[in-house]
Amino acid sequence: MTALHGRGRDHATLPDALAAAGLDPGVALLTSPTWHRMARAAGGVLHGKDGPIDSGPVFEARAFDGVRELRWLNTAAGRGRAVLLAEDAAALPAGFGDLLPPTPVVATLDQQHLLWGEAEPDDGSGWTTLYSPRIGSLPVPVATTRRARLTVREYVAVEPVHGNCYVVDERLVRLSAYTPPEER
Repeated sequence: MTALHGRGRDHATLPDALAAAGLDPGVALLTSPTWHRMARAAGGVLHGKDGPIDSGPVFEARAFDGVRELRWLNTAAGRGRAVLLAEDAAALPAGFGDLLPPTPVVATLDQQHLLWGEAEPDDGSGWTTLYSPRIGSLPVPVATTRRARLTVREYVAVEPVHGNCYVVDERLVRLSAYTPPEER
């Protein structure tokens, strides 16, 4: 049986949580009151297509490296609750924080989410700008000539009273290039 393991720490800044998590390299989804960005995470530093990103305005972040996912929420003055998740408890650095009770699951489901927008011409940076006339543009840290997709893993648990199955959690896994089947 699979379980989702975690470690948590309070009063962490986002750079401290990223550094302690050891996501090197990782991909981060960042949200502030006025913007949403994607970044590369390495050594506690966030880099966008045009250079370092100031984590000060970020109020929520999710960063992942294929094995682990870091979730961080700013609760007061740039500090907040950080949780690091993985299927293998050994993948969670002991120094990250307190061990959380594992979430037992009966199944996992890998899902794909297509990101909106189509790739603008490649500039060789390893980043792609996805563009949609209705929404605008978003630089993403993956090289693609068409589209990009996010792979997530859903964790299915059983409700103990009636035996119903439900998705108890989901972990971000990877961002990758995607070419629609009709274009391959």
